Amino acid sequence: MAAAEKVFVALPAEVKSGRSTLSWALSHFRDAGATVIVVTHVHVPPQMIPVMGVKFHASKLNPEQVSLFRMAERDKVDKQLDHYVNQCLRMKMKCEKLVIENENVVDGLVELINLHGLTKLVISAAPDRNYSRKMDKPASRTATEIMQRADPSCKIWFVCKERLICTSGMEVEIAPGHTPFIPDTGHDALQLTLHQEQDDNNESELGFYDEVKEACKAAENLMMRALRESYRRQKADEEVVSSLQKAKEYEELYLEEVKKRKELEEALLRASEEIAQLKQERDLPKNDQNTTMEEQQEVISDNLILDASGQIIKPLQEYLDHDENCVREPETLLIQRKLASSFSPSSVMQSPFDEDCCIPSYFICPILQEVMREPCIASDGFTYETDAIRSWLDGGQRVSPITGQPIVHQQLIPNLSLRSVIQDHARRNQYSFS
Repeated sequence: MAAAEKVFVALPAEVKSGRSTLSWALSHFRDAGATVIVVTHVHVPPQMIPVMGVKFHASKLNPEQVSLFRMAERDKVDKQLDHYVNQCLRMKMKCEKLVIENENVVDGLVELINLHGLTKLVISAAPDRNYSRKMDKPASRTATEIMQRADPSCKIWFVCKERLICTSGMEVEIAPGHTPFIPDTGHDALQLTLHQEQDDNNESELGFYDEVKEACKAAENLMMRALRESYRRQKADEEVVSSLQKAKEYEELYLEEVKKRKELEEALLRASEEIAQLKQERDLPKNDQNTTMEEQQEVISDNLILDASGQIIKPLQEYLDHDENCVREPETLLIQRKLASSFSPSSVMQSPFDEDCCIPSYFICPILQEVMREPCIASDGFTYETDAIRSWLDGGQRVSPITGQPIVHQQLIPNLSLRSVIQDHARRNQYSFS
């Protein structure tokens, strides 16, 4: 009984990609007698192995772990090839499985042909989606390299979409009397010449394909760079807009500070004039001191109102017209006390406000009750020591320490004009606030 002839069919692990190639082989060799279809697959061991969701190169992992993973992959491929076996059994064809492990598919098939003496091999010329009626040679790189490197003693059928594209290799047929048939060398030479021309054309097409692939990759890189540059410019524009808004806010705060400083300087100037006038009236000759209280009240009735004891009970109308939050209010109280000391019967006693070195009340922080070193204006319009009001706000307080009304914001404005006045006052009177 003659041994069964084996036809090797090189197939990928994905059944969908290799079904058409196997179908052509089954239909072509179905009537060839005792023929065995050998489903052949070259398994490429994976180099990148996933561990906890991250892929690592096999050289970086434990050999035992790599071996277990590759064994599992091999079993998975073996189960996938069972679909091809079932396809052969449905066609009532004998079938075997052969799995070769190699780092390169072409090297594995060429080694199988050269070392194991394969005489018949069916392989895909190109993916089915690339099929065309004008196709007359392999279009995939794997098929092209096998055509170039395979031993001519092995006849290779290149198939695409269940259609024969071309063949290569030299057929060796045995006569019934085991008499070897002398091949037609001229025909073989012509066939080899045609294959060489096809190989040259295929190499040029592969080169063009590589160029197109490189161009697409370069275009994708340029697109990514353009997107990153666009995102960077957008962020820069947002930062510019934010900076302009902050600059506008700071400008408004600066203008408000300038306005308050101007008002404070005017208030200080008026207070100085009033104090000078009061000193002048206090230094009147003694004979003018006999003026009755009624006459004194008539002299200052246009400006002040005194009670029976000579104490001032009404400030100047000019200072009543000012806002309650203005710093002129403490200055008005100072003038009232000066006038009270000048015209009251107890003026013979030295008043603490008669000295140039007295500390004005608006120098005192409403919270600490001490002379302010770094005065600042809060959102309620009042001036505080910076550390005191900052501690007040950081402690969770959201109301004014004086009015009890909610504080609009926590921004503090340095009261530079009042700070200058306090320092100038200390310098002129040769003392320091400690």
